[in-house]
Amino acid sequence: MFGYIRPCIGQLRVYEYETYRAVYCSICHTLKEKFGALSTLSLNYDFTFAALLGLALQEDFPGYEPFTCIAHPFHKRQRLKMEENTLPYVSGCVVSMVHAKVADNIADSSGLKSVLYRMTLPLTAHAGKKAGDCFPALPVLCSDMGKEQTAVEKLPDAGLDAAAEPSAKALAGMMEALSKDPMEQRILNRFGYLLGRWIYLIDALDDLEDDLKEGGFNPFLRKFSVTAPLSEEKRMEIQQYGREMLNITGAEMAAAYELLELKRFKNILDNIIYLGMKESMERVFTRRNKKKKESAGLLEEDAPAGEP
Repeated sequence: MFGYIRPCIGQLRVYEYETYRAVYCSICHTLKEKFGALSTLSLNYDFTFAALLGLALQEDFPGYEPFTCIAHPFHKRQRLKMEENTLPYVSGCVVSMVHAKVADNIADSSGLKSVLYRMTLPLTAHAGKKAGDCFPALPVLCSDMGKEQTAVEKLPDAGLDAAAEPSAKALAGMMEALSKDPMEQRILNRFGYLLGRWIYLIDALDDLEDDLKEGGFNPFLRKFSVTAPLSEEKRMEIQQYGREMLNITGAEMAAAYELLELKRFKNILDNIIYLGMKESMERVFTRRNKKKKESAGLLEEDAPAGEP
């Protein structure tokens, strides 16, 4: 997961933001306790969302406690009290996915980047092994995802659906385990599948220029037969198509989400599903379009009258 599933902070109440931050800090603390201090560097917003959803489905809630964070030593923070279900599992998902991502990057990179990823691999492998000892299904899910992704990318006619399938299946399996209730598991499996698909698609859209420059696989570049420098016309065509795909996937995901009976955090989770993900999508498109204009020496504020 890559940090796209985040709240729209401006639309959160103060106590909701503090709650969100408390869960984030709780995962960070759990990562450090279970998998070592270095593993905290791999924490991102996507898995904070997963933890919120898992905790929202639990009958019991541990409550909060104050603590002093080494990164913010002069202000007390809040985190969840000891919790032995959702937080350890989500932390295991974090390190397992990061290890899989590093292994995938080694296969996709060359030169200095490949060397750096190879140096990182032993560190992520150690944490990944510990996660697998606690949650045996996780390394299987991540390994299958990596193998299937590699196989798909070698197919000359691989389309968007096939390319997104490995990530979608991995997230389906991870999210399903957030509950022990069979009905909730079915919903979470579908929800996780769509979540994984959405993340894969937006990450591919975010990486268009980098993949084109480095010769990396990108299903949008393949679908639109882009082999030369990306023109503004082609960029907008890809973005429009990508926006439609993301909106369709997001709508299906929201429909599955609405079937879950949440016991807490509904306002925060609603914010992420209905506002935060849309904001992330717009952030990706705006950032990429701005970079294109900057590279052309034309910023929005310098544009001639009548141009967007």
